[in-house]
Amino acid sequence: MDGITKLDQTAPVALDEVMDEDALQTLFAKTSYQLRESRKSLLQRYEVDSEEALLERIVGGAIDTHPAYEHYLSARIIEQTRDQVRAELAAHIAAGAQAELPALSAHLNFKNQLESLYAARLAEPVRMAQDALLLSFDNGLLLEVRYFSRQEHSIIWCWGEAERRLDTAPGTPAGAAAAAVAATADGDPWQHFAAVLESLLADPLADPLAYIAAPLNAA
Repeated sequence: MDGITKLDQTAPVALDEVMDEDALQTLFAKTSYQLRESRKSLLQRYEVDSEEALLERIVGGAIDTHPAYEHYLSARIIEQTRDQVRAELAAHIAAGAQAELPALSAHLNFKNQLESLYAARLAEPVRMAQDALLLSFDNGLLLEVRYFSRQEHSIIWCWGEAERRLDTAPGTPAGAAAAAVAATADGDPWQHFAAVLESLLADPLADPLAYIAAPLNAA
């Protein structure tokens, strides 16, 4: 969808599958390195060294909003995943298998919720790439989700030949409306995403609840 290159489709291995501390340390080092290099590669495409610098280039009009905004989100999500892995490692080392794992990654939370609440509607298991959630539903709806926070996200979907996007990218009417709603609405990120998802499952061609869904070719 949209020609956006998704990163490694393999989600980080759950740390609770590893029994000893040495294996945990090895897994952490490998996963952290892969995520760090993926983030660096994304930013290097735009000759910047931070997400903030990339966003400034988008806002200033130096580069096209799409797919740069999706790549901006990807970089932030990858770093968020690194924080998640780091926190899980620390928790396991401190408390072993009984550790209460932190919930820093919006994508990990969404994956768990989707598998629990939408199992009957999913056409295949949730795929969790480094930078996106890839969802397929029983009505033919396909989603590519990059969700860093309620203020910063992009959801691209297709249904048959129709392809649409809603996002909080700066500089577009749809983005401004989405950002305003996201910044003031009550509820947690999952509640927000679930409301959008319910709207799309009911009618993939309708605008999602409280958003303007712009066609992919709309600037």
